[in-house]
Amino acid sequence: MDFSTLTQLPDTYVSKELRKTLSDIVYACRIKGSRRKVKISLLLEHKSKPDLFTPVQLGGYIFSGFQRQIAQERKVSPIIPVLLYHGREKWEYHTLASHFEELDSGLRPFLPDYDYVYHNLGDIPDHQIQNLENKFLQASFLALKYSRLKEELIKRIPAILSLAMEQRNNLQNNIIVYTFEVSGLEEDEIITLIEQTPLNIKSTIMDTLNIFEKRGIRVQTEKIVRNLVRSSNLTDEQIAGAAEVTGEYVARIRESIKSETSSNR
Repeated sequence: MDFSTLTQLPDTYVSKELRKTLSDIVYACRIKGSRRKVKISLLLEHKSKPDLFTPVQLGGYIFSGFQRQIAQERKVSPIIPVLLYHGREKWEYHTLASHFEELDSGLRPFLPDYDYVYHNLGDIPDHQIQNLENKFLQASFLALKYSRLKEELIKRIPAILSLAMEQRNNLQNNIIVYTFEVSGLEEDEIITLIEQTPLNIKSTIMDTLNIFEKRGIRVQTEKIVRNLVRSSNLTDEQIAGAAEVTGEYVARIRESIKSETSSNR
């Protein structure tokens, strides 16, 4: 592929139902030594905890994308799944075929096997992340990498906030809110951290967080999430969509409830 001809397209092959938890980016690129162009869709999925059956989930996304391509264009183009993992537990790459290790060789041709690009943020050194040209990715990856390591995240919050200041307002706000949301810090701890930041970014952070004047809303949101976790069979993503919070926030509440239940036994 001639990457100098790479052009992002406005197309999307993700269905409306999946867009809350999944996104894709479609590119056109010319083949080297040819005038022929090919379309490639990067299907982006991230996980905060290991999921043995992720290859099955990705397969559903891929074929759903092919169906949308056919409906839109009457032809198909490659879909490359990219999986970003940022959990604490160890999780190794495995394909759909690995679920059928004892399958007779005569049946293997009937498996819809495919590959995907796997990145474990925990295995990527900070200096490699900080060498990325895109400041938004630097801030986002650092926040994701340490989202479940409170002490390590707190150490990096000043750097993440500084990187956030270089973004457009909507991206800036998302990074700031997400970072403090997953930090698990109390209101007074957050204020102390903000007071230590340079004056030129302090006011922006304060405005973004609204200095938690909506603290009551946050408490109410936590109650709603806790009730949904305890009384329903909804997934973290479904609860996150209903309560307008992140999936990581719901996962943290779910883990907290499990710990409380275990300690009361």
